[in-house]
Amino acid sequence: MTDRPSSPARLRRIVRLTMAEGRGGEARLALLELRKATLPEPGCAEFEFFQSLADERAFVLIEDFADEAALARHMEEPHTRAFFGLNLLQSAEPVAKEWLA
Repeated sequence: MTDRPSSPARLRRIVRLTMAEGRGGEARLALLELRKATLPEPGCAEFEFFQSLADERAFVLIEDFADEAALARHMEEPHTRAFFGLNLLQSAEPVAKEWLA
C-alpha cells in the first residue's frame, strides 16, 4: 500500500465479505485468481483481500479504483463475472468510514 493521497474522483472501499458455508478455502483460491486478473486492469490501484483467522468464511476486501467508471468496467470483466458465477459470496457489506476513524 502506498501513502499517496486519494484524488476526489478515486473510489476506495473496504468491504466485508462473507462466503457460503464450507466454501472458505474455495473462496480464497477464487479471490487469489480474481486479484491476479484485476490488478492489471486500467484504473485499478489496489485490490487486496484478507481472510479471517477465526472464521474461514470471513474476508475483508480493499479495493481502490480511479473512479466509478473503472469500477463499473471491473464489474463487467469476464474474470469478475466468473467469480460471481461461482456463487461463493453470501454477503458483501461496505465498512463505514466512521468505523475506521
